[in-house]
Amino acid sequence: MKWVIVSAKKSLLQEYHLVNSDQCLMVLKYNPLQHSLRISCDGNHKLFFIESTGSLTGKYIFRNEYDMETGHMNYDKWFGKEGSVTIETKKFNYNISETSTAELNIYDGSTGAWLMDCELEHIAGTRQNSSVENNFLLLGLCWYLCVAKKSLVEYAA
Repeated sequence: MKWVIVSAKKSLLQEYHLVNSDQCLMVLKYNPLQHSLRISCDGNHKLFFIESTGSLTGKYIFRNEYDMETGHMNYDKWFGKEGSVTIETKKFNYNISETSTAELNIYDGSTGAWLMDCELEHIAGTRQNSSVENNFLLLGLCWYLCVAKKSLVEYAA
């Protein structure tokens, strides 16, 4: 699996597709000015707003369209290559390994079982995963696991 950017990098609304074997699994649209994220997958649609709790905390909060907190993300602010994402009650751990391209690995937060990996070609070489790009791509993948791949997550638990 990998993320493919569809729109121009500097455009007002950035569109990404999660692709597996030339099949589009999910469409993600990010507005960098509003820090809003719209996700569409298998007839499910979701709107998130991403906000930082402060530059020194290493934590981001996800809110829905009703301004209710639906999850959060913590990253290791010293190394920036691993952390956790919680959506509602489901926790995921992740790490980013860099070789020629960056690869995001996601694990079940309660069992540690591997769930999926995804190529992040367009952000290879970034020093920290605290960049806004990584945050919304991480949120998109974890939401995909919660909704579209619910059986996979339940199997890992």
